[in-house]
Parts: sequence; C-alpha cells; structure tokens
Amino acid sequence: MDRISWKSTSCLALAAMVCLLAAPASAGITYNVTNDLGHQNGWSLAGTITASGTGTFTDPNAITAWDFTASKTGSESRRYSNTTTSAGSPKIVNGTLNATLTTLSLAANSSFILRETNNGAEITWNNSTNFGPVYSADWVSFSNLWISNINTSSAPFFSPVVDGAWTLGTATPSAVPEIDPAGIGSVLALVTGALGLLERRRLKAA
Repeated sequence: MDRISWKSTSCLALAAMVCLLAAPASAGITYNVTNDLGHQNGWSLAGTITASGTGTFTDPNAITAWDFTASKTGSESRRYSNTTTSAGSPKIVNGTLNATLTTLSLAANSSFILRETNNGAEITWNNSTNFGPVYSADWVSFSNLWISNINTSSAPFFSPVVDGAWTLGTATPSAVPEIDPAGIGSVLALVTGALGLLERRRLKAA
C-alpha cells in the first residue's frame, strides 16, 4: 500500500478513536439554579439541579438530584436538598423540561415543583400562559419565602426567559465530554482491525 493510503487510513482510525473516547458519559449534567433576585422577595438562591442527561423530558425522574439554599439577610437560610433515592421527596412535572449541555429550561405551559418533604417545603416554577405564571418558594407549614404571580408582580414573572421558556439553571462551566470506558474496547477493535487490514494489503502488494 502506498504512503498516501497508509496515512489516510491511519488518520481515519485515529479520528474514530477520538470520537468514541470523547462521547459523553451518562453521568448526568449539573446546573447552577437560576438566582432570580428580582422576583425572590429579597432572598438569594444558590445551588444545583442535576439531570440524567440531555433531552426533552416529561418524566420527573429525569431530575436525579437537587441541592440549593435560599438565604436572606436577617433570616435563617432554608435548604432544599434531595435525590431520587430520598424518601418523601417528590418531583412534579406537568409539561416539558428541556436539558442541553448548557441550560435546563421549562417550556411554556409547563410547571415544575421540587418538594423536599411532604410538609410544604417546595419551590414552584409554573410557566403558564393560560392561567398566569407563578414562581414561588414555600417552607414548612406553607410559610411563603416569596411568590411572584399575576397579583404581585409586573411581567415578566421570572427571568431569564428565552423564546417563552424559563431558564431554570445553567451549566457553568458548560458540560465537558468525558471519556466513556465502555467505548475503549470498540476503539481498540477498530484500530487493530484497521492496522491488520493495512498489513495484509502491504504483504499482498509486496
């Protein structure tokens, strides 16, 4: 086989190896929750929400964990923290969540609730254009930390909004592809096969 063919085939094998090794692993994506200071009654929100991966979801189990804290000067901080394995920690989705490598967003006419326990500690994002949007946080015994709705705020009721969808969180830094161990065997088989083919052609040509 001539030098050009050898070089071309080798480059192809190496490119395939890079693509396979750079395939994102299924470890999920963690987003920094949006801190919408303009609609939180003086409270600041910091922490993360983790999704199982990218895609368009209607199943609440796409959210695998959350851990964020609401804090306010002169007030005791409130922590919301749970995973899918925690008891009494429902996630409620009515509509669609969209997860990308950079953002987690809630589509128009969709609602999303993260509830730490069944006693009323929850944060609600309700991106409804039919009955009016609501963005609120409650603590134990339904004590409101904040509520932003048609009766308490001038539009917008939540920010940022992109093409009608509420940006619930952003990945910072954006998700970086990870090496997928499951792809290593495929890579080795591909490279070995390509090299074997080259050797057979070289011997035949000789």
